[in-house]
Amino acid sequence: MESQKSKIGVFSPNDFREWVRVENIDLMIGHESLLIDFLRGEGYEVARGGEGFERMDSIAWNTALVREHIENIVDAGADVLVLSQGSWTFPYDSRDAVQHFTHLKRRENPSFIPRVLIFSYQDTQVPGMVAGMAVSGALRRIGIPYHLVYGRVDEDEEVQERIRELLEFYDRRREASSQADEVVDRLHRQKYVAFGGMSLKMPTTTADVDAWARLFGISYEALDQSELKKRALQYVNWSGKAGESEPVEIIDERVKVGVENLERNCVLDYSLEKFTDINKLIYQLSYFYAALDLLDEYSGTFAGIKCQDELSAEECTMCLATAFLSNDFGPDGLGKEVIPCACENDMDSSLTQLMLSLLSGGKSSGFGDFRDVEADILAIVNCGQHPPCFFGQEGDMVEEKLSNTEFIGQEVFYHAGGAAVRGRTGGGQVMTIARMARENLRYYLVGTVLNTIDVSPEEHRKYNVSWPIIRGKVPMSGEELIELWPCNHLGFVYGDYTPHLVELAAKLGIGYRVYDSNGILHEKVS
Repeated sequence: MESQKSKIGVFSPNDFREWVRVENIDLMIGHESLLIDFLRGEGYEVARGGEGFERMDSIAWNTALVREHIENIVDAGADVLVLSQGSWTFPYDSRDAVQHFTHLKRRENPSFIPRVLIFSYQDTQVPGMVAGMAVSGALRRIGIPYHLVYGRVDEDEEVQERIRELLEFYDRRREASSQADEVVDRLHRQKYVAFGGMSLKMPTTTADVDAWARLFGISYEALDQSELKKRALQYVNWSGKAGESEPVEIIDERVKVGVENLERNCVLDYSLEKFTDINKLIYQLSYFYAALDLLDEYSGTFAGIKCQDELSAEECTMCLATAFLSNDFGPDGLGKEVIPCACENDMDSSLTQLMLSLLSGGKSSGFGDFRDVEADILAIVNCGQHPPCFFGQEGDMVEEKLSNTEFIGQEVFYHAGGAAVRGRTGGGQVMTIARMARENLRYYLVGTVLNTIDVSPEEHRKYNVSWPIIRGKVPMSGEELIELWPCNHLGFVYGDYTPHLVELAAKLGIGYRVYDSNGILHEKVS
């Protein structure tokens, strides 16, 4: 669906020196007119800051005019500010313009985030590019993000397309702004429950819960993994060791119904030694309901399960619990609320999944490994807990998604065994992948889009036989993607929510590095 176009304010500064202005006023107005004509030709309503001023003052050359021009733009209801650099200008004026624009807009909307485009007309006889880069540096010094475009807007199709793509993304950001505001508010009502501690000695899975409280308003609870085991053992009476013997009685009706539904609708593959009969699946399913009940008792809204090694080595893997917590329907096939859950108790991954779910209106959000990159194709393959709603197409019925769900014995890493939740995400879909991370202990958010491609069952042998697969093209090179990504884990959701990620990060006051669907990098330092 095409976004509603923003109203654009065009602000054009000039040199303070009178003899320079007398010489260049025609050129400055001419370059500004070429920009405005292009924007109006694209269907944008444009508010010209210098409209109504006498000719020499229609291009702002002092602080008073800067403010008056910006007030014109704000009064006209502009959402985006374009800074036209027709020749050399004084950079402080453009920086003052952006700050005054932001200040006035925040009177109307305290969470307003400025969307700024600097345009320098390409004329090698004058220093328009010099001015644009000087303004860029002035904004970067005080942490105001922007995009700079240089070229001939009246004749260069690549320049026109670049401006078009940037403004379309700004349009989508404006539409995402209210959703981002809602997520900022809802984060203050979230609580993370950690089942266990750090897994596999990965520093990037841990987070500073005081930073979470200060930055996001999130609460926290830590439980030992033994709490899951104690609760799971209450749901089934076993004749011997749980999961390795016959159940005498399935006490919890939910476990009974869930197992029957999975047996009836999914593929249960007993060919591998880590999963040879239904009993291990019953035990795994008990852990899902144990986690669900504990989260309810502790008012948890998102979670992480350590799994390795205590549970995966001695009891069973937590793949089924993690997959169905993050899913939008349960093992019984009925719809349920999504509770984002990360494998290996990866706290920042679970937080990313939570943000993606909230931004998308409650969609299921999964956890994955950054497994392989070939050219511009990323493979997301991990230890067996992609939510089943990602198997097939987003719009498939629950029954079809369950029929695409395969339970097959786990790999060598998990001594106690159990089934992985295996499946393949269908091609031709758009997804968002993202990750909250820290650099020098400061939070920032990375993300991009993934255009999925079909995966054949034979491809499991290319990676790990038992693990689920998502493959897709990203809008940058593999080298750029590897350089962008801060660790080995990521969150994913159906749909393109890159504008939402930028708006959310900006409103939270953290940095971001997000590539949009056109491969344009939007960034703000952390």
